[in-house]
Amino acid sequence: MNWLRHLVLRWGARNFSLVCPHCRHPASSSTFRRGRYMLGDETLVCDACGETSVVTFWRFEGLSCRADRTDARQCAPLPNSRH
Repeated sequence: MNWLRHLVLRWGARNFSLVCPHCRHPASSSTFRRGRYMLGDETLVCDACGETSVVTFWRFEGLSCRADRTDARQCAPLPNSRH
């Protein structure tokens, strides 16, 4: 039954947006395809800045950008990000 729980967790997280926690760029389509079914402790590499972070941080940043948009602010890349 543990495999069923694992499958449900992956399925539930599939549509959360992914945004790099370092440079705040949204995930590219290939990065999103790789990361959409990943769970919290798996790592994902940003195409824009090359930094690696766990998927939980990517999803948290995506959710915070969504909350920012409701306050009429945009989730823009940080101006001093390393490329």
